[in-house]
Amino acid sequence: MSSGLSINTLRGLACLLLVAYHVIGDSSAAGLRLPAEHPASQLNNWLALIRMPLFSFLSGMVYARRPLKGDIAPFAKGKMRRLLLPMLIVGTGFALLQNFVDGTNKEGDYNWWLLHTVPVAHYWFLEALFLIFLVTALMERLEWLSTPKRFAAVWLVAAVVVHCWVPLPVYFGLNGAAYLFPFFLLGVAAHRFQLDRFAPWVMPGLLAGMVALLVLLWAMTTPPVANHPGLQRLLVSVCACLLLLRLKPEVRWLAWLGAWSFGIYLFHPVFAAGARMALRSLNIHDVPTLFAAGMVAGLAGSIALTATLRRVPFGHWALGERPARPEPSAVSQAAGTTHSSNA
Repeated sequence: MSSGLSINTLRGLACLLLVAYHVIGDSSAAGLRLPAEHPASQLNNWLALIRMPLFSFLSGMVYARRPLKGDIAPFAKGKMRRLLLPMLIVGTGFALLQNFVDGTNKEGDYNWWLLHTVPVAHYWFLEALFLIFLVTALMERLEWLSTPKRFAAVWLVAAVVVHCWVPLPVYFGLNGAAYLFPFFLLGVAAHRFQLDRFAPWVMPGLLAGMVALLVLLWAMTTPPVANHPGLQRLLVSVCACLLLLRLKPEVRWLAWLGAWSFGIYLFHPVFAAGARMALRSLNIHDVPTLFAAGMVAGLAGSIALTATLRRVPFGHWALGERPARPEPSAVSQAAGTTHSSNA
């Protein structure tokens, strides 16, 4: 079973890949505005096979540690606070920022009547994950995920039918949920059925399978489109997630980064874009410099803002967290003060 250090290490890795994705940009009109044939753009596209699948896989593993055991309603309410409240607060702020600040990507390119019905930027993941949690909770109540055989049947339907064959609309993150659902379920299975304890020969088999599928994809297609479904892409992502699970990496600085993963996910584009725009205003256009500055700003700025929001009144709303409880010493001191004033 993977340790908390290993899971947070993989979260940190996923954060690095995600921040790098937005620093580089998903097209020649975004981020560093590199041409499509640039090696960094090519690598950025191919890493789509790992980025969001890994985030979803880890979300499934974390859920499986404390799965639904009671009523669905309190569970859904908690997920609304944790996912949809930050999506509404931070996502709306992000859309307004893009609309009013010159030099950002997709300036003003939003239908304000459909804001969040059509997801805003990368916040689609929060809507998609909320839907995934609801469907998973329902399946738990129906006991469809209680045994390996039942779980395998559900996973095959989610992977082959929902992920690959049935196109869903973009509204409310439905298409994103369909894309990510197999990876979330795989994460649940990894913890519930201890998939990290498979036979030693399986790991080289996964590696060989992933390499073979990547070669096949390279021969058949242009670089993958982010979040675009397909059976070959699905299998590559599954192999990558299981391989990382089996490796159980434990890197403390990555794990520390992973502990801030939600705040990094929410805020990193703002700081990465700010660093890029500031350097370009100083006539600095060197790609390695812009990339390094974007990475540092995206990570450090997000962590600093998350820490600040946890300390200011109502800041926890933007993070989907419960308000911080006062320190026991502070409570005791306040109680003592009250007692003295009443004496």
